[in-house]
Amino acid sequence: MKSYVFIVLLFLGFLTFNCNAQIVLLGDNAPHANVNDGDFELVKGYWRQSKQSPFWKTFNVKGLGEYKMGLHHGAMFSINDVGIAESVILNSNPDYQNPKTGDILNWSFGADLEYISKGSISLSLVFGEHERIVADNIKLKGSDKIIEHFKGTYTLNEEDAKAGHPFVRVTFYSEDEIKVFLHYVNVSVVDKNRIGPTLNATVNYTGIQLNWEDNLTNKNSAFYVYRQFKKNEPFKKLGETSGFNFVDNTIINGVNYTYVATRFDKKESGASNKVNIAKIDKTSPIAPTKLKVETFDAEINLSWEKSVSSDVKNYSVFRGDENGENLKEIAHNITKTSYLDFTPIKDTQNTYVVIAEDYSGNKSQPSEPIKAKVKMVKGASFSDLILPMPIHKQLTSNTWGADGVLPRDVDNGIEDPEWSYWGGRPVKDKDGKYHMNVTRWPANATKGHWEWPRSTVTHVVANKPTGPYLVEKDVAYEFADGLGHNPDIILLNDGTYMLYSLINWEATLFTSNSMSGPWKRLGVMKVDENTTLEKPERFYRFYRNLSGLQMHDGRFLFVTKGGAMMISEDSNPLGPYKVLTSPIQGNPIIPEKYRNSNYEDPVLWKDEVQYHMMINAFWDYRCIYLRSVDGVNWKFNPGTAYTPNNTFYEDGTQTHWYKLERPHVLTDEFGRATHLSLAVIDVPKADDLARDKHSSKNIILPLIVNKRLEILNKKPINTSTQKIKILIKSETGFDAQNDLDLKSLRLGAAEEVDCGRGSRVIKSKKKGKDLMLEFNGDGNGISYSNFAIKLIGETKKGELIIGFAKLITN
Repeated sequence: MKSYVFIVLLFLGFLTFNCNAQIVLLGDNAPHANVNDGDFELVKGYWRQSKQSPFWKTFNVKGLGEYKMGLHHGAMFSINDVGIAESVILNSNPDYQNPKTGDILNWSFGADLEYISKGSISLSLVFGEHERIVADNIKLKGSDKIIEHFKGTYTLNEEDAKAGHPFVRVTFYSEDEIKVFLHYVNVSVVDKNRIGPTLNATVNYTGIQLNWEDNLTNKNSAFYVYRQFKKNEPFKKLGETSGFNFVDNTIINGVNYTYVATRFDKKESGASNKVNIAKIDKTSPIAPTKLKVETFDAEINLSWEKSVSSDVKNYSVFRGDENGENLKEIAHNITKTSYLDFTPIKDTQNTYVVIAEDYSGNKSQPSEPIKAKVKMVKGASFSDLILPMPIHKQLTSNTWGADGVLPRDVDNGIEDPEWSYWGGRPVKDKDGKYHMNVTRWPANATKGHWEWPRSTVTHVVANKPTGPYLVEKDVAYEFADGLGHNPDIILLNDGTYMLYSLINWEATLFTSNSMSGPWKRLGVMKVDENTTLEKPERFYRFYRNLSGLQMHDGRFLFVTKGGAMMISEDSNPLGPYKVLTSPIQGNPIIPEKYRNSNYEDPVLWKDEVQYHMMINAFWDYRCIYLRSVDGVNWKFNPGTAYTPNNTFYEDGTQTHWYKLERPHVLTDEFGRATHLSLAVIDVPKADDLARDKHSSKNIILPLIVNKRLEILNKKPINTSTQKIKILIKSETGFDAQNDLDLKSLRLGAAEEVDCGRGSRVIKSKKKGKDLMLEFNGDGNGISYSNFAIKLIGETKKGELIIGFAKLITN
């Protein structure tokens, strides 16, 4: 630990280099507020934003002109060939109002380059009309996410002093639309009369011992001690003393604090050097206590009283089986004292324990366990239908990927060390093989994962639905050299295919008689934007990440990127389309606990009974599933459609992909989903860089397929119906007459059946190869809001059975 602290002290000293002898004009002025927003923290700009600081102005000098410069996660950035950022004139410090010849300015800045390229940066001090370049076209390293620090001095000449206070000009040079980041700029005037103390720190038994030296002290001098808890937080004054040491005994063990000290003689001196130090202990914190649970339909809310230990940083939640065994971490870095588990195991007691972790990295013993069982049964949620993936040859670790996705089956879906794959709908074509048109781009492309806007659509084929899929054509279509993203296949009523692809940000449609092509370009979709159902600034969602189908009357129904529904005026797939509903986010049809995520990547399909939709909640790393009678008015299905916990193999091996996106389904001749196709990535997208071990691929998960049911009642079913008769149809791999455990079957409204209630079998009769069942109508729960009746049960082997049948309406 001592050597670590020593390195940190030297490093901070390098960055600030004698900041205790300066008058700050721009940037770091610890322990006081940053001057003129030299740290770019005043105005927060997030992903896809370019906000502006009131202390800076920006100019796009050369480039496409469509990209603004601005602030992005606490950094100034430019994506143009040449961009310029200029500060205000640095005349705000009352202690430096008369620049003089010979004055020495310290300057420093930190910069970074998004990806490996020829990006560079220059820093100038501009005095009136005179530009003094102090750092000229400095080449930057990309793709390492490490800020590069630069420093130097500049001495004012007579011409500079005559012109007065300077401003800073930063020139950004980029290529290929790659961001150049400026993280901070410091400018100060060297003033030996403002030299502050020289500070050092050590760990002692009671806390942090601070000591300093100061040659400018006198008998009336006092020293102020300041402490910063986290980077970019303000310093707080701890106290003052006339001595040369101070003990901070109010620390939290394990926290890295930053300290500075100043001298006060009628006026406060400049700050000392910064010292960063932590007191690391080896004592485990006390476990949290008094766990409580609140059970919902498909979720369990867990709460607890915080640990009595004062140095707890966060908590982790573990879940195990009903015996309290096989505990696995399901959440970590929790700073609250509650956690909502969206994925508990149904039909059993889930055991939970919570562990506290302190700032030193010590972990507590597990809390006392608590058990809880959700109200719903297996089969209520779409995720209950996900089956283990078969292993084609073997699981291997000899491939790319973070530890969480190893070992895995590289033959599942499609992957290649040379390519990043992302999204594709599997289709069984007339040749009996399985086809996908899937997006890909070179794995070692300059921008890593963010090369996707230049992706192409390739055609891949497999003999089995789960793969391996092999490239048949490098580009699925010739238009735009195969450029495209987020492709989707629309199954047409005449047995042919339509392909949606986002090409140059336009929703482009193609048709073909075969998945192998050739694909004929129809044109670009048109949407009637005269609507109040979507905000104008989000009209782009009408064209991106679309999924669609052809309705029985020949018209086309599409779901937009945000989950809004739109329909064509007639059988022309190019539209125009009328927007029918608002986006999913915030929609009251979704329970509040699921409602306010940011939704995208929908998939739409229909079968003999109803319409289906899944849409990805990418903020929360999960997906929801909805059903509809008409494809417009949707009903939320409880629980999740999938989460990163749903990828596992038949031998029990589980992978933990960082994110699952772009869902698609393989459907059979009756429209039923048989497999789930997902784009997966092993790390955050921004961490998938060129020439690294990370990438993305498509995986295929088998599903429990809904059984085909037929209602035999001649009249509409409601809560007063005494008997309900249905026919369960046998098919390949399922013998309705011999496979079913009749006592396990429940029939009725999904709201009833999903909770283990509903009508029970009272009679059975063979009908050809199929089975006719009669249910006592008691407790069926069918009301006007139900458009389908649901069946849940098990086979005699304990396998899940699920099915729907369309209800007759008045």
